[in-house]
Amino acid sequence: MLEVDFVICLTLITFVKSEVCQKLSACSCKTSDGVVDLSALQSFTNYKGPKGLYNNDWNPCIARPCGSMPNTDVSICQTEIKTGQASSYINGYLKTASFTGEVGKSLVLHYTGDNATLTSGVIKLRQSSISLICVSDSPSNDFTVQEQKGDVDYIFTLRSPHACLVPNPGLSAGSILLILFFVAVVVYIVGGILFLRFYRGASGVEMIPNYEFWKGFPLLVKDGMVFTFRGCKSDTTYSQI
Repeated sequence: MLEVDFVICLTLITFVKSEVCQKLSACSCKTSDGVVDLSALQSFTNYKGPKGLYNNDWNPCIARPCGSMPNTDVSICQTEIKTGQASSYINGYLKTASFTGEVGKSLVLHYTGDNATLTSGVIKLRQSSISLICVSDSPSNDFTVQEQKGDVDYIFTLRSPHACLVPNPGLSAGSILLILFFVAVVVYIVGGILFLRFYRGASGVEMIPNYEFWKGFPLLVKDGMVFTFRGCKSDTTYSQI
């Protein structure tokens, strides 16, 4: 009995995995339904963090230099604000851009930069993460420096219509699945009625495919919901004989 309950519990609980946005370029990625493309964005320069100690520059698509450093493959550059001194740090190389998360919900653009020597003598790579938030009802692009997480991890946010998914021309994968589902339902019902009527001579409600199953289906759903809300535990109460 417990084995049966366990199988039912696994059947009732469905895990849906979100689709990863696959990288096309340093500033674009794709899913089966469309593309997120940041190529229309210009450079974001001189954005200060919460403490106002650094200027942060970000170019999502075109590599650029960082300060006086000769490297030109930079996407995110940070400049320390000091009187008479401006030290620059590479917080993200363009070639290291990668996308994680789900489009429209938790899409994040990650970068890896130069080595940084911490006060404890430990060497770590500088990291940058930019949350791409879709704002379809606004033409503006709002780029903000959120915070520094740890010693060399930096968090940014971009709210922009360019962070939204541009659908593929034609039907999306979800639309195709819905069409196939409803076609299968129609074939099941119509085909089942014709088969039962002309092959088995059924009439009335007997022509409904699997009538006995669908008749008891509401009770099965009720039992399944009760079983789920009970934490997938079987009822240990037995009647006395």
